[in-house]
Amino acid sequence: MESASDVLKFTILVFLFFLAAPAVGFFMRKRPRWHRITFFLICFLTIEGIFEPGEWGLTLDPILYRGHSRGFHFYLIEVAASALFFAQVFGNWRKVKLLPPGLFLYFVYCSLSFVSIINAPEPVFVLMAALKAVKISIIFVAGYNFLQTDEDLRFLLTSMAITMTWELVAVMKMKYVGHIYQVPGTFEHQNALAMFASMIGMVFLAVGLGPKEKGANFLLFAFVACAAIVQATLSRGALVMFAVGTIGVVLLSLIDRPTRRRIGGTAVLAAIGIFGILMTFNTIVGRFNDYGNDESKRTRVMLNAASREMLRDYPLGIGWNNFARVINKPFPYGDKIDDWQRANGNPVDPAYQKGVVESVYWLILAETGYQTLACYVVLMSVFLLWNLRAMMFFRHHLVGCVSLGIAIGCGINYVQSTLERVLTQPRNLMLWMLMLATTAKIESWRRVEARKKMLKTSAKVGRNEEVYQTA
Repeated sequence: MESASDVLKFTILVFLFFLAAPAVGFFMRKRPRWHRITFFLICFLTIEGIFEPGEWGLTLDPILYRGHSRGFHFYLIEVAASALFFAQVFGNWRKVKLLPPGLFLYFVYCSLSFVSIINAPEPVFVLMAALKAVKISIIFVAGYNFLQTDEDLRFLLTSMAITMTWELVAVMKMKYVGHIYQVPGTFEHQNALAMFASMIGMVFLAVGLGPKEKGANFLLFAFVACAAIVQATLSRGALVMFAVGTIGVVLLSLIDRPTRRRIGGTAVLAAIGIFGILMTFNTIVGRFNDYGNDESKRTRVMLNAASREMLRDYPLGIGWNNFARVINKPFPYGDKIDDWQRANGNPVDPAYQKGVVESVYWLILAETGYQTLACYVVLMSVFLLWNLRAMMFFRHHLVGCVSLGIAIGCGINYVQSTLERVLTQPRNLMLWMLMLATTAKIESWRRVEARKKMLKTSAKVGRNEEVYQTA
């Protein structure tokens, strides 16, 4: 930290994380209502803005860089999550789980990513990415320990529904007042917003079509809000993924139990969807036929090819958060892009900074190697397996519906990640941590209930054997 500005920001951060967060946590320790207020704040802070994109927090050593970490940034959501965590510890530390199920595997992924520092031309960029990835886990820990009952789960859903309703207001303002073609909302890019809405929107739909619960209709409205947001972004991949996810949730819900609510709700949503498509059909078709689509596709292909070359030269990775460094001069990995520009009669500016590969999987391979991608796939697979098991175990119940929604919402994000690196974006990463925390908590409930069932079965078998022996 060389500047006076960084010294001041460092002082503020020390105060927030090491003084304010513990003090607020101590104040809240016996006040469950304040726990809920803080958790709602965490949910709302995932969108990082009111009417425009913002980076709510402070950055030490900020840099002009096209990588996924551009300084040592500390988010206000992490302060709120820290305060909630301290409240949980001060309230009843014996019940606090410091390492919830699945979090260790996430830390293994972070550790394997960090190994790439041995090849990194800019080691400090690796440190930036590592700090971001580790800090964000406080959302996982705080969220996991907050969720203790079904009512807490409903509060999470309501909080996110309110958040997405507000995001819709910001999106509509940009679209109809600002006349923006592809609306980013409060996000850094429209694609990130679209996949954020897709992830949480599937949860709203699954629960809204589930057993009649208080607030279920509001969740269906929140799903419609997410659909409107995705349409406003005009993100081609997200439009397709949202449709696929919606069909998946509806079909699995009807297969599970074709109730009157599910059939009626599906019919109403279908009517709203058809109306929305008819109103925006020309715009959507025009977006799929935009002039720049072919060039975008070529750029993706060339960046993927550059990733393969980096992986060939450095099987352990070129360095976490270093792709945007090595795709430019003096490194050779971006030369084919320059050659293609020259072949098309376009001038090449040597000072122009090329972007980062769009596929999150190619990004992981190029920056952090085979071992990290393998761990990342295992991480995703484990949580998806937990979702599917809980979906079957808690059938006809709120918890099962939530598990279905998370499985589909995260699943379509994982598929879309072949084309978009949205899960490296801060807001999407924050929501993902909340969804993983929810999955881990539901898995812990499933294990407890499964153990109870097993004990009951064992006791029943024991009684039957005793009767048989007596007879």
